[in-house]
Amino acid sequence: MNAISKKIPLLFSLVCVWVLACGFENLDVDTSAGIESVMEDLTSEDFEALKIETEWEDRVLANVEDYVTVRQEPNADSKAVGRMFKGDGGEVLEHTEDGWTLVKSGNVEGYVNDDYLFFGRDAYEASQEAASLIATSLTGGLRIRFEASTEAKILKNVEEGAKLDVIEQGDEWVQVQYAEDKTGYVSAEFVDVNYELGEAMTMEEIERKEAEEKREKLKQQLTAMQANGDEVTLLAALIQAEAGNQPYEGQVAVGAVVMNRVRSGRYGSILAAIYAPGQFGVVSNGTIGRYLSNPKASCRQAAQEAIDGYTTVGNFTHFKNAASPVSGDHIVIGNHVFY
Repeated sequence: MNAISKKIPLLFSLVCVWVLACGFENLDVDTSAGIESVMEDLTSEDFEALKIETEWEDRVLANVEDYVTVRQEPNADSKAVGRMFKGDGGEVLEHTEDGWTLVKSGNVEGYVNDDYLFFGRDAYEASQEAASLIATSLTGGLRIRFEASTEAKILKNVEEGAKLDVIEQGDEWVQVQYAEDKTGYVSAEFVDVNYELGEAMTMEEIERKEAEEKREKLKQQLTAMQANGDEVTLLAALIQAEAGNQPYEGQVAVGAVVMNRVRSGRYGSILAAIYAPGQFGVVSNGTIGRYLSNPKASCRQAAQEAIDGYTTVGNFTHFKNAASPVSGDHIVIGNHVFY
């Protein structure tokens, strides 16, 4: 909304106040003098209230503790196109007669039941608590550092436009949160810091975020296990996820594949071999996490034997479903072919 369009409803509101104050019978007098007189009586609080009503006339805020579903059509059975979470704001595109509002927020455009939205002044007042202090990257490759120093270790680089929650703002450095329970520092020169409302997320964005959070949590679990020297359990969990229903020989084979990769020198550890991108589907989809706390005895025994050097597949470093064609040397054990 441009500056001119913002002034129109504000001036209209002032005229309405004047009319109510003076009475309709006085409309034939000098209106400019009347408006001037009424405006002199208005307080700064009156003008602030009018300003808020104008700015929030076409804006909403999610009235939820968690989230509300944004739907393709104005009914509860319609397809979900996204979600507005607590603290998310949006633009009103249209009101329906049956209690739904067409909202645009972030990359989401769809209908939200009015029962789950704040409007007007209510939205403004709720926004005062909902807004978060956000640092927006002004450059590509923004460096998040371990400490507030150009000499400190770089923890992560983020792209231009990336938004980071601000923990503490300083003149030269801004402490930010860049992942769950992970914080660092960015140069204040390369970020724009402002209070912002959240935005709705599409269902696809939500799925990607949940998958990334699951991978990050899994990586933390695996890293902790390696740090504790519990590589037997780590390998046993992979074996159970990949071959828990296979004969013992096949379980050892999966462990041997991992150890062959470690011993090849391409990977520095069991964790590195297991968590290498795109190598094990049960790691990518998080299935391995089900077995990290207590893999079954046969899988634990298979893991220990594989770590000790026992192999049922020679030096093979790969396996897949036995129904898949494989050229060259290979061996089939249960439902897997090793090559």
